[in-house]
Amino acid sequence: MQSGQSTAVRPGLVDVPNAVRGASTGFSVLLIGGLLAPMVTLASTVLATVWLTGVAVVAFAVAARRSRLAGAPAVHGAVAAVFAYVLVLPLLLPFEQSRDPLQISLTALTAVVVGAGIGSLAAGRIGKPRS
Repeated sequence: MQSGQSTAVRPGLVDVPNAVRGASTGFSVLLIGGLLAPMVTLASTVLATVWLTGVAVVAFAVAARRSRLAGAPAVHGAVAAVFAYVLVLPLLLPFEQSRDPLQISLTALTAVVVGAGIGSLAAGRIGKPRS
């Protein structure tokens, strides 16, 4: 932790500065993973599908990992993960195969689920009994 950073929970559902940082990092993971996908396709198209799915899950998890200080870590994680996906969408939409509404919806849903789960894990709220 850098000096000057508070460890107190920030008011509100989402810690906006950390959500923006997380979305930016998640976007970077999506971008780099997407750029590597054509090389993976050379090995196998099935492997490329698995690769892209894995990259998306990892990117959403990375985006949500800074949820510990948010008022509602699950909401914060979901917001950060969805914003990471929203940032990459304009780069995908010019391509015909990327315009499938079902795929966009399912990927957004994956971002919400993974983001909320990782946000809760980061805050230590999964697996602990309620007080």
